[in-house]
Amino acid sequence: MDLMADYRIPFVGLKPGKHEFQMRVDPEFFACFPYSDVDQVHGEVHVELDKLDTTMTLRLDLDAKLTAPCDRCLDDVNIPLTSSDRISIRFGDDTVLEDDLWILGSKEYELDVAHAIFQLVHLAKPSRVIHEQETDCDLSMTEWQDDSAEDGEDGDDIDPRWAALKRLDN
Repeated sequence: MDLMADYRIPFVGLKPGKHEFQMRVDPEFFACFPYSDVDQVHGEVHVELDKLDTTMTLRLDLDAKLTAPCDRCLDDVNIPLTSSDRISIRFGDDTVLEDDLWILGSKEYELDVAHAIFQLVHLAKPSRVIHEQETDCDLSMTEWQDDSAEDGEDGDDIDPRWAALKRLDN
């Protein structure tokens, strides 16, 4: 069974007007993308296709939850992901898929929104995944980090090459 079939919208048979679709994002979806940075995302994407005679507009609204290790303590943290994107679709001779403008060739009959959803989730992911409150972090891990930071502060064991460079700096 083709897992990506759920993320294709056949637009040729649709009448002009607004059409709505619900698409899920879960680990099965991200397993289809071997280069994905996330895999534990659960949620939905609301897709609205506004079809006109010569153009279409695609609107994607993400509402999901990411489970990832905290960058501070490595404990799992749940982060809500919400994001929206709008893609204008026109018709032309050749198919060209840019970020916010898709030009579809005459042979195209469906929209594959899987990659657009994949990008939407990755752009919604924060660059730093941490617990909202530092007190929610794993106490043993934060203590270990504090201890290892204190061990490196003595500064007595400097490589002689670096010591020579320090003298040049002054």
